[in-house]
Amino acid sequence: MLLQANNMENKLCPSSNCQDGALLLGVVLEGRKVALLNPPIPVNDEFVVSVKAVGDPELHYRFAGKCAKSGCSQWTGSSCGVMNTLSAMNASLDVTGIEIPECAIRPQCRWYSQDGARACVICPFVVTQAEKSATVPSEV
Repeated sequence: MLLQANNMENKLCPSSNCQDGALLLGVVLEGRKVALLNPPIPVNDEFVVSVKAVGDPELHYRFAGKCAKSGCSQWTGSSCGVMNTLSAMNASLDVTGIEIPECAIRPQCRWYSQDGARACVICPFVVTQAEKSATVPSEV
């Protein structure tokens, strides 16, 4: 079951933390690309404990959770600063004619609501809390 987020005030963050109640949105593959799960898998305490025991789960998985808006350091007051930055870093990215990946949270996704298809093309290249920047490779 997806978290309920039906309007602009209840969007889902596609780059949330590993915590009980989150959704496991994807798995980080070799090469640092995220394979999105469809459907995402609800996260419970048992999963959180097991993945945290072996390291930082956000480096290996992507999670979705309720957008915290002003409760998040990335919130600009009107939008998610993560997608603002990534979109600016990839300003020359032309998404015309590009097939965007399937995504179960798209109707509720904060990034999609801000940047449309551009966010969907960038999304699989975002690894939460990664040390390297998340620019889209030229082969996209």
